[in-house]
Amino acid sequence: MRSFFISLFCLLLLIGTWSAYTNYSDKEIHKFIDSIDDSILIEVQDGNWEQATDNFKKLKDSWHNYKKTACYFFSTDKINDADYSIARTEYYIKAKDQSNASGELSCLKEQLKFLHENESISLANLL
Repeated sequence: MRSFFISLFCLLLLIGTWSAYTNYSDKEIHKFIDSIDDSILIEVQDGNWEQATDNFKKLKDSWHNYKKTACYFFSTDKINDADYSIARTEYYIKAKDQSNASGELSCLKEQLKFLHENESISLANLL
């Protein structure tokens, strides 16, 4: 009987931890996506490069803090793909390349959505 309760406790601990992280991750990913949509992409399209650089740096710093925890829950390949996209976007913004910066920001946004959707607990991901 003792083994059953220990196993049950471990299972509940695992589910609780995953659930807490899923909620945290959902909020963070949505912050990243909202930042891209509501400020960075608009600034790039308007040619406001200084503000785009500042806001993208904030997003990049937040991403690097977030991925310290995300690496325990998400596929390293998917996290690396987002890192590559961030690096390309940063270069395009520095080069003041509106077309490529806008395209890479849109790509980054989709990668973040894909990362979160594919790693969340759902029936589709379990099958």
